[in-house]
Amino acid sequence: MYHNNKEQLGLTILRLVLGLIVGGYSLALVMTELRGEAHHALVLIGLVELAAAILFLIPTTVVLGGISLIIVFGIAALFHLLHGDYSIGYLAVYGAAAFAVLSNWRRA
Repeated sequence: MYHNNKEQLGLTILRLVLGLIVGGYSLALVMTELRGEAHHALVLIGLVELAAAILFLIPTTVVLGGISLIIVFGIAALFHLLHGDYSIGYLAVYGAAAFAVLSNWRRA
């Protein structure tokens, strides 16, 4: 739960949008990799990211899901950088959004 109703609405929307968008992208990544020449590391990170996104959507597992998402975003950013892809700004935004939700989350 959050501190008050105004924060609750905004952060609930942020949590739901982040969880659904990241979950959808993760599912698309996994499906794409499984249809083609599967890169095991990408399938693994996609599945872990999907699981974390689902946990983030469930109120009782928001903290576990949020921490997991932040870790996955960090690992994904590292993979991108190691492969010469420096367009990781969206991962930073996703991580900041997860952090914003977590930093205001209070157990009921």
